[in-house]
Amino acid sequence: MGQCYESEQLHKLEEAIKCYKRAANSNDAEAIAMHRLAKLHIELGQPEEAALYYRKDLKRMEAEKREGPNYRVEALMFLAQHYKAQKRFEEAEERETGKSLLREMRIAQSGFPSMDVEHFHP
Repeated sequence: MGQCYESEQLHKLEEAIKCYKRAANSNDAEAIAMHRLAKLHIELGQPEEAALYYRKDLKRMEAEKREGPNYRVEALMFLAQHYKAQKRFEEAEERETGKSLLREMRIAQSGFPSMDVEHFHP
């Protein structure tokens, strides 16, 4: 239902947020409500609210041991940038570390060697 409110025809973002909040508080079988809430709050220029929902989505992904299609990477990138802008450097660094780990994991899965410059000798 939230996606209907998001459509170009309706573009009722506040109504979409209400729908996704209901889904997040009940059984969000598709596990998209937190992610969509974060995206909508970004669109509405509410970065603190977006950060809140990205953090909740990351916690839920970890608890359920699931990966969304790039949801984790998107959440980590937003949070790292958000915390840097807020001068909350310790939290930003935690998110940057998470992004680095994800990159390393993807490289390992692809079978390509890491491009870490420390391994190259002049």
